[in-house]
Amino acid sequence: MQNLGEPEEPPIIPTGFHPQIVGGLNAFNGALGHLYDQTKNKNARDLQTKFCLDASIFEANMCLTDLGAIACFNDEPIQERMGINRFSPTYPLGIWPCKDGWLGVTVLTPSQWLAFCQLLGLDDLAAEPKYGISSNRLDDVDIIEPRILEALLQHKAEDLFYKGQEMRIPLARVPTMNQLFSVDQYIHRNAFSEFVEEDITFKGPSTPFRLFKTPPKFGGSSAPLGAHNKLWSIDRNSKHKQIRSNKKAVVPDLPLQDLTIIDLSMGWAGPLAARNLADMGATVIKIESCTRFDWFRSWEASQEWIDDNGAEKSFHFICVNRNKLDVTLDFETKEGRNLLLRLISNADAVIENYSGGVLPKLKLDYQTLRSVNPNLVMVSMPAFGSTGPWSKFRAYGSTVEHAAGLPHLQGSEENPPTMLHVAFGDAIAGLYGTAALLTGLLHKKNTGEGQFIDLSQPECLLPSAIHGVLSQSVLGESPRMLGNYRPDHYIHGVFPCSGHNNWILIQIKTDHQWKSAVANMSALEPFNNMSPDEKRANFIEMELSLAEWTRAKDANTLMTQLRSNNIDATVLNSIPDLLSDPHLIFREYMQYVDRDFVGSQPHPSSPWRLEKDPISINRSAPTLGQHNKEVLGGILGLSDAELNLLKEKGIIGDKPRLV
Repeated sequence: MQNLGEPEEPPIIPTGFHPQIVGGLNAFNGALGHLYDQTKNKNARDLQTKFCLDASIFEANMCLTDLGAIACFNDEPIQERMGINRFSPTYPLGIWPCKDGWLGVTVLTPSQWLAFCQLLGLDDLAAEPKYGISSNRLDDVDIIEPRILEALLQHKAEDLFYKGQEMRIPLARVPTMNQLFSVDQYIHRNAFSEFVEEDITFKGPSTPFRLFKTPPKFGGSSAPLGAHNKLWSIDRNSKHKQIRSNKKAVVPDLPLQDLTIIDLSMGWAGPLAARNLADMGATVIKIESCTRFDWFRSWEASQEWIDDNGAEKSFHFICVNRNKLDVTLDFETKEGRNLLLRLISNADAVIENYSGGVLPKLKLDYQTLRSVNPNLVMVSMPAFGSTGPWSKFRAYGSTVEHAAGLPHLQGSEENPPTMLHVAFGDAIAGLYGTAALLTGLLHKKNTGEGQFIDLSQPECLLPSAIHGVLSQSVLGESPRMLGNYRPDHYIHGVFPCSGHNNWILIQIKTDHQWKSAVANMSALEPFNNMSPDEKRANFIEMELSLAEWTRAKDANTLMTQLRSNNIDATVLNSIPDLLSDPHLIFREYMQYVDRDFVGSQPHPSSPWRLEKDPISINRSAPTLGQHNKEVLGGILGLSDAELNLLKEKGIIGDKPRLV
């Protein structure tokens, strides 16, 4: 929350249930990973092992901010709130009005900037050399943004979206809750299903990943209270009396040790999905090339960057690729492609997040891979999924958030639809990617059957919009954008404390909490004799009075005082604070692992554990091509002479090359 909102105003509290959803998703991933190792027979009733999984909701949600914490550890500049939809260093990045709606814009690379200027007729801005660099555009936002806003108002959002995507610009129409149900891509993919609860019929998000051979159920009825009680009534004399073994078995620390995953993904979402399996013991072989390396190493290369080993110094890359092996293969060549197919022939699964159409063009689509490995599980997660009219469109994590309509549920009505994060879609899609992989692999273990799994990243965010989706579907209207105010609370806000940019969140909902709050916060005493409705009607005055009172208080001391009196309160951590948060330190959340070129680096632990201690991180992220000999020589049996020849041809290597 610290980076969300205007610089001089309180940070914005997100609406909805994001923390709970992310926590539940991670609990699913951790549990399914450990269940994988239990039984080979899907009909077996006798569990071979028992375990208790500790799945922290707090640590699950760290996936959205731990990259920033690691950057701070490495002395990168601390980013503070810059305004609504303003995140350094990307610009233009925002949600802006057009003739008929809102357009989400994310322009990062020089080629995207030139295309965006061409789309809007801003040729003079395109001709300015310094604007080829995103941070320079951000520095001149006061010059550039009025021109962009003026140009956008001449067009319809949907027209710009389709034209821009044809030009390979990551644009998205930002639909309202009402518009979500009529989006052509979502209709094509059955993104919403119909559900029945007693006499109410409503729409809700469908499963965001689809197993093609065993597709999910779409919609259905919610069970009435107690409908299945009889399923829990066991006849004590029946043959099922002892359905669970009394033997206590030891759950292995790394339950996926027998799995091999080929990781063709890049950036954040796909690599995070694969990293979670590597953390549980799977052998994850990351495939890059010396000219098309993971863009988390860098968006662009120069000879100076190459000579300085810049490819090995990206903290973002290091964070999401730990515990993996790295092989360089130029699979656009025949020899490189054949070697990739040989690796895949012995693998259990492949994960990729290329733009739609890339792998089919290279003849590496699922049908081709299945010809060399009939039982392969393949998770494909291009931004918008592999089917539908948007299947080949480009997107970043911000574009994904735009397309899901989530910004229409955040912030205040006087502001534009408000983004939650510079790349909210990336991390969340990565967690669903893990779920998709594990679901497909468990099905394969039980049946021997592999299959293609299609994941849509915007559909991964629709559950985070569930409060808006249900309001629109059941009540016919979207929830109002009320900033930090919540009508069901007496106090629900973020308040300043002593020092620079120090804030505390306070929530008072019940009458019992109110009594305790009045006894501990003198600023609320003038409002004590008001009725509940009067208090809610005067929430602005109450919060202004409370803000004056908290302004002189130390945030941590106040938090401790309020919590000890059963008042919900928490200090807002800044990104650097996450490295010194006492709870995270107590749980040893950050593990420090040495790596070539950068020394000891903090690595966030998996958000699930079986014991008091976190799952150990065995090794930091690999360097480019670090395991060419181990994998190509050891697994595929290539000789040193063959490896040297491949290196001479540029098919493998351990240094980036300019194209």
